[in-house]
Parts: sequence; structure tokens; C-alpha cells
Amino acid sequence: MNINNISSFAAYDLLLEDHNNSILIDVRTSKEWQEIGVPKLEKNNLTLLSWRLLPNMIINKEFENKFVSLINDKMYFIFFLCRRGIRSLEAARFAMNIISLDHINYYNIYDGFEGNVNGAGWKQNNLPWQIL
Repeated sequence: MNINNISSFAAYDLLLEDHNNSILIDVRTSKEWQEIGVPKLEKNNLTLLSWRLLPNMIINKEFENKFVSLINDKMYFIFFLCRRGIRSLEAARFAMNIISLDHINYYNIYDGFEGNVNGAGWKQNNLPWQIL
């Protein structure tokens, strides 16, 4: 089983297409959610769950339990999003080691919420977003 790298555009399309069987997990910090914004999805398939915590960016000890509680038998697509695609890849790898079922596809949104060297991210691509 692998983690698929996907652009924010492609992730958004898949989230809309199969919203009943997918979830987007924004793994940034609460400060980022409040100051920079979060994806805005029509369906209720967005979860804010920090992978690393301020001020030292240590791994969130509650991540595993909260992640497990989100996933159900109908879940097929799990997307991870961070600022630039680095923390989301870490979180996706960790999550895949916790729950590794054949029917679940793990995705890292490689361009992140704010973009990276590979291009613009969710926000700059004018995908729906909002300030909390």
C-alpha cells in the first residue's frame, strides 16, 4: 500500500465526487487554521486534527486515537493537508501504519494549503476556503 501524492485541484474534485466515502484531514496547527484559513467543503468531510503542536512542533500524542475514531468501514479516500505538503505526508505515513486496509486509499496533497516549490496550493488555486 502506498500514499498517493495528489494536487489540491485533484483532491478537491475527488472530495466532491465521493463525499460520502472520503475525508480531508487538515493536519496544520490551530494557529494556522485561525490565521490563514481552512478548506471550505460543501459536505461535512473536513476534520481539523493537528499532527504537530506548537510551540516546539512535537507530534500530537492524541493524533492516533482521534484518527482511529474518524475512520469507518465506508471510508475509501483519506486526504491529508498541511501548509506545504510535508507534515501531511508524515501524518499520512503514520496513519497508514495504524489502519492499513485494502479498500482505503491514502492521499497527500503535495501542494498544501499555501503552496510550495511545486506550485500554488489550495488557497492560491482559489479552491473554497474560509477563516475560522
